[in-house]
Amino acid sequence: MKKRNKYHRLRLHIFLLIFSALLFNHFGQEPIGWTWQNPLPQGNTLNSLRFAPDGRIGFAVGNNGTILKTEDGGFNFFLLNSPVKSNLYDIFVKNPDEAIVVGSRGMILRTQDGGRKWEQMQLESKAHLYGLAFPRNESSTGFAVGVYGKVFKSVDGGATWNEIASPTGEHLFRITAFSAKKIIAVGANSTLVKTDDGGETWQVIKLPCNDAQINDVSLLNENTIIAVGLNGCVVKSEDDGKSWKNISFPSPADFLAISFADELHGWMTDSNGNIWMTASAGKVWLPFSLRKKPRLLFISFLNKLTGFAVGERGLIVRTDDGGYAWFRVTEGAREDINDIYFYSDSLGWAVGSNGHIWLTNNAGNQWINVQSPTDEDLNSIFFINDSKGFIAGNSGVILRTNNGGATWGRGISGTTEDLSALFFVNERIGYAVGKNGTILKSDSAGAYWQKLESKLKIWLEDVYFFDENIGIVVGGRGTILKTDDGGKTWRRINTDIEENLYDVDFFDDKIGYAVGSRGVILKTEDGGETWQYLESQVQANLFAISVLRSNEAVAVGERGTVIATVDGGKNWNLQPTISSNSLFAVVYRGGKNLWVAGRGGTILKRTENLRILNSQSTKKSPPKLKDVSPSRQIRPVPAPANDTDIPKALPPPKKP
Repeated sequence: MKKRNKYHRLRLHIFLLIFSALLFNHFGQEPIGWTWQNPLPQGNTLNSLRFAPDGRIGFAVGNNGTILKTEDGGFNFFLLNSPVKSNLYDIFVKNPDEAIVVGSRGMILRTQDGGRKWEQMQLESKAHLYGLAFPRNESSTGFAVGVYGKVFKSVDGGATWNEIASPTGEHLFRITAFSAKKIIAVGANSTLVKTDDGGETWQVIKLPCNDAQINDVSLLNENTIIAVGLNGCVVKSEDDGKSWKNISFPSPADFLAISFADELHGWMTDSNGNIWMTASAGKVWLPFSLRKKPRLLFISFLNKLTGFAVGERGLIVRTDDGGYAWFRVTEGAREDINDIYFYSDSLGWAVGSNGHIWLTNNAGNQWINVQSPTDEDLNSIFFINDSKGFIAGNSGVILRTNNGGATWGRGISGTTEDLSALFFVNERIGYAVGKNGTILKSDSAGAYWQKLESKLKIWLEDVYFFDENIGIVVGGRGTILKTDDGGKTWRRINTDIEENLYDVDFFDDKIGYAVGSRGVILKTEDGGETWQYLESQVQANLFAISVLRSNEAVAVGERGTVIATVDGGKNWNLQPTISSNSLFAVVYRGGKNLWVAGRGGTILKRTENLRILNSQSTKKSPPKLKDVSPSRQIRPVPAPANDTDIPKALPPPKKP
């Protein structure tokens, strides 16, 4: 889990102090200078998806202010500009023009023009709001619920909201409305609350679920309720909550969401990748296995045939036969990306979990999934030229290519330790580092490797060499090692820090930077002999750094954190992004040529120059890396990277 490369890098996990946000009025464009390259249309977790009564216009909402829209009944979705960066948890769609959204820190948004503009409602409370419900035939009255049992009510279609008395202090996660009077909400510690008078009075019911969290609830009719939650809890009442019956299932799982199209036909999702179906009001359930990850957190049906499920990493699936077959309506790979490398502004590669390898020859506009000889996690990739490249991964995996990454073969590492990084000085000599103080060296172009003595048993995270003899290794507990004799001996450099160091990159044989946990950034101006601590302004773990010039670098980390400096590290500017997914890798080649990658297959690219508040002229031009001539560009046969285990949903053919 680490990575880099000489002029570009990437790494594992990410963080971003979330800026609250800019308002954008243009329809369907991505804000603040970033675009999604993978997955598509985006990769943030989706928490809810609902349709207008016409069944054609629908909206999905999710983390980091994500709002998607469909205008063709859910076959294609596109991103809308959101005025916030808050997580959005639920949505109600009154008609094709009007919708209400709730989210974290008391966030309530409303649109009256189909999502072109979103108005933020004024709410005194800053409590996270998780659930939203309007009766379908009485859309003037709505309820929102959230942390600590907070309940809010609107009687004017969502224009204004007032907090009403709640009978519980437990967090409430989902709410459903049978009418303007009959409302049910569920939440933590097996809690269900219900009202039959529009919230004037409430009844608290302790469900027989051993204090498990209840995630969702459906009202089949005035008397029949089914609630689902963690630890396999599915309970049903047929007398308006007076008595409850547990429904048992053959294997334990967390049940995440439930939806009924009518009194008989219902569906549930669970943490084992199943979508369960019933045609008997929940008496009998049949499982249909989809995929274990990413989890589907919300499910909703328009009728007893057409339904949708959404969840982690932006996945959206649909069915048109009542749940017997499910099809994806999103694109892209969703495995974690641990490293990325660009040899030119157009030619690049990425590696990630479960042995996945991708390449692009058009600056990431399309990523091709390449056949891999392993299913081990791959953590680092490095190319000497446009043809010869190397990959390191878990269990001592070393891979090599001589044709630009179209095909890969194995090297013999001589170890089963997980390898976190590798670096090649030239086509012949390379180094790799990893778990338990592992340092390897190859003088056979990666075919064979020998173990070097580090005298350490900690994680070594990254490696960088200036020439065949002089190199730097960074790792756990502030470790920095340096060799002057090609790895025969290593001496420990004092850093006076205990934080883990995850990545290191150099501009030349003097100036370099290292990043690590809790926002640590170190800088050297003497080839790694001494290091000074820099103030990064963030507390997030930083997993990767890419150094463009002596005074210009970009680092990434937890929760979507991207920071940049143009004054040699004296100041670091936070760069707001369009995702809160952790970032494990970064490649910066100047201008708009900046890629970041990480959790859930996230690949983002800049669409404009970085926003730097303080600038300083550079003393040295960026390295000139030759572009690959058209005759050398790789044209691999494999299909584009995708959720290929889930077939693509295609709209029915138009009538002639």
